[in-house]
Amino acid sequence: MRTMTGTPTRISSAMGCITAPLVLLLGLLVVSQVLTDRVGFLQFLWWVPRFVYWAPACAGFAMLLGWAAWRGWPRGERRWLTVWLAVALALAAFTSRNDWGPPRARSAGAFRFAHWNACWVEKQHAEWAVDAILSFNADAVLLTDPGAAFSEGGAQRLEDAGFRIVRAGSFAMVSRVPVTEARPVYQARGRSMARFALATASGPLRIDAVDLPSETTLPRYMSVRTFVGAIEELRGEPADLIAGDFNITRGSASLQLLVEGARDAFSDAGSGWGGTYPRRLPLFAIDLTHVRPPWRAVWADVVDPGFERHCAQRVDLVRE
Repeated sequence: MRTMTGTPTRISSAMGCITAPLVLLLGLLVVSQVLTDRVGFLQFLWWVPRFVYWAPACAGFAMLLGWAAWRGWPRGERRWLTVWLAVALALAAFTSRNDWGPPRARSAGAFRFAHWNACWVEKQHAEWAVDAILSFNADAVLLTDPGAAFSEGGAQRLEDAGFRIVRAGSFAMVSRVPVTEARPVYQARGRSMARFALATASGPLRIDAVDLPSETTLPRYMSVRTFVGAIEELRGEPADLIAGDFNITRGSASLQLLVEGARDAFSDAGSGWGGTYPRRLPLFAIDLTHVRPPWRAVWADVVDPGFERHCAQRVDLVRE
């Protein structure tokens, strides 16, 4: 092909036109990864699932490289395609590293905590809700908006299984270990927080339960900064766990304002896919648990409770 007049130039021009959209996708991926939700009008770029950016870019460069080899394109053009494919694969691995985790064995003696946004369970679904809670096989289950989950004999079933139900604001703690504190901290304009404390065999475990607004037009960074300012004097001692439906995706800059010094449990010890919403196709990780020392997550996963809109998260914890 090199002997054909003008062919290398035409190949370079065609390759530039074809690869430009793929490079643009990778550029958007990098920008969204750097900014996350710091800039309100650009936060939608961050909410796009990472694979929407890198999957077509990786596939596109791979197909172009195969086509170039088959058609005998100049070595230089093929080299650049190889470089771009390597860049796309590296970005895919880096940006998706917290979305899933390898299979892990549970740690003997770990304290299992679970959280589920039950979305105001209706009375006719109370039996399903209790079935789901028991299926988590947890020592303590935090419920956001439990609704009528404990009606129709549900509370008695849980009591018979060794659990005690304690409510605080729009949250409920279903726990096998003693609950030493349960108090609403804040509730206004769709933002809620409650403080629970559990007396575990490994020591006290303080939990901040969080539920934040879901409006997509709400600038997350500014909203969380306002929320943190409102609760600063109300929270008391820093919590060991901050868990709930944040309506903010894993890794967002706004989260660090609220969970400073804590680590995302699934990023550290997750197994399987880490998305929690919507339940039938959980593309978004918005139900999260963050852990502060001396506690540490040693295993975490996401499970389908079988109904309602959110998946549940489970975390095994040890105290060091």
